[in-house]
Amino acid sequence: MKPRWTALTPERVALALAAAWLAGAPASAAAPPPPAAPDTRYVGRPIYSDPANGLQLPPTCIMEPAWRSRISGTEMEVWVLNCDSVARVWLLTRQIVEMLSAREARLRFQVVDERELAGEAAGDSLSVQCTGADDSSGIVVYGARWRAVGRELHLAGALGAMRSDVPRRRLVDVGLNGVDCVRFPEREAMMRKLQQTDHSNR
Repeated sequence: MKPRWTALTPERVALALAAAWLAGAPASAAAPPPPAAPDTRYVGRPIYSDPANGLQLPPTCIMEPAWRSRISGTEMEVWVLNCDSVARVWLLTRQIVEMLSAREARLRFQVVDERELAGEAAGDSLSVQCTGADDSSGIVVYGARWRAVGRELHLAGALGAMRSDVPRRRLVDVGLNGVDCVRFPEREAMMRKLQQTDHSNR
């Protein structure tokens, strides 16, 4: 008896080739590539502030009043804050956009440098309430530990520090020699409460 042969029509040939390709393809080929991680850096971003709306931070950012410091003799500030649940340090320029009255103005800040410090706690282990050896401002410590002295918290130690290089508009690492930091918990709590009350009234 002669063996039966199945006629190979063009449709059957195409199906056979497709089945062979699927069998040999790696399993990962069927899964789409993961989406790219969003860029969360804020350098170059403008931030506005006015009496009616307050400080208009990005939606995922949190900052308390005690977490910012003006740099003496300049139009710059240093902030520590949480954005996307990660502690950050920002160096910003400050500009008056419009004078609204003799004592009130609309301000524009712009982030010119940023450090991201995962694992730090803004306002606690990451603090801007510090001065340098020559009483200079714009000093930030990270990995900070505190000791109570009456109603104050004094710096007991830190992993490192950084300062604002104003001419270069950069945050630069510095040693801890001469760095002095003092926190005032009662004042921090009062300012935090005032900020929450102000937000709830808007």
